[in-house]
Amino acid sequence: MKKSILALLAFVLLLGCGKKTSLTEEEITTYTEKGKAISQATFMALSTQLKQAMQSGGVEQAAQFCNIVALPLTDSLSRQQNAVIKRTSLKLRNPLNAPDSMEIVMLEMYDMMSKMRNPVLVPKILEKNADEIQFFAPIQIKNETCLKCHGVLGQTMSEEDYAFIKQHYPNDQATGYKMDDVRGMWSITLKR
Repeated sequence: MKKSILALLAFVLLLGCGKKTSLTEEEITTYTEKGKAISQATFMALSTQLKQAMQSGGVEQAAQFCNIVALPLTDSLSRQQNAVIKRTSLKLRNPLNAPDSMEIVMLEMYDMMSKMRNPVLVPKILEKNADEIQFFAPIQIKNETCLKCHGVLGQTMSEEDYAFIKQHYPNDQATGYKMDDVRGMWSITLKR
């Protein structure tokens, strides 16, 4: 709880004490919509192929897909969208998705907000620098199938399936989730 309060305080200070944003309301709306469109398109591309892998070979095939295809697919979509698309989390599966310090603050904020009564988790836009805008949006567990790889071991995720995951991700931390938990976050860098 103390960590969550500190994260929220850091976020408020970051927004309140930093330099004034030069973004207009129209720009905020434009970048928010662009970030949403990119994150939704990326989610659809990843989830479509992940579902196919799951149907053809279960968790074993899905773990292989994520290990081999997910990052190159995201990188390809980044080039296509002229943006840097990243999925990150406080509980990593792939260490290449590790959050930077700003992403940690945002992840902790989303995590804390998700634990409140009737949470409203919305995308956020920050001015990264003179040339870039940062879009953040939470990734929540909204499908029971997600829990086969990210759920509670022995309840929604089998020991056998987790053994397949550990073959590809020996330092995995991305388990223990329940429906509606914040699994991670989209962090998309957009050009101005």
